[in-house]
Amino acid sequence: MKLFFKLGAILFVTIGLSQEKSKNISEKLYISEKKYSILFPYNWYLQKTDSLGNKFMLLSPKSDVKDNFIENISLLISDIGYSKVKPKTIKKIVDKRFGVSSEIISNRKVLKNGLEGQEIVYKQLMSNGSLGTFLQYYFIKERDLYILTFCSKSEEFLFYMPIFQRTYEHFDIR
Repeated sequence: MKLFFKLGAILFVTIGLSQEKSKNISEKLYISEKKYSILFPYNWYLQKTDSLGNKFMLLSPKSDVKDNFIENISLLISDIGYSKVKPKTIKKIVDKRFGVSSEIISNRKVLKNGLEGQEIVYKQLMSNGSLGTFLQYYFIKERDLYILTFCSKSEEFLFYMPIFQRTYEHFDIR
């Protein structure tokens, strides 16, 4: 009889965990364009995109009525005008973009889909007066510069980091 209860408990836990995993998978949305694809949480919404699929912005839901900052994920694809680009060019583009108003926390090379890129984490004062932390990725493929950006309030950055990491893991440049 004890064995029956143990097996029942194991079965109950296994079914519960598999349903939770299934729920997490179904609670994601997918954008698939000619140049890229990305998976993101179901409760984030697509604010804007262009007809060519070269930019989008995803916005987080507000956590409560006092929430005055919307975390976001954005992608911008720009034609840089030429196709032969060395990885050092990415660093030059990134270095040129940052001025005195940014506090760079980290700057390192990354590899995504066989493309060498740059990852930068920096803090910057936002237009609403709060301090924002940005995680930004730069990649060049053929003539296109891809800039994938994650943004949140600095004090909430670590809370949103797992969402940003999962989104980045499921971001593919085609």
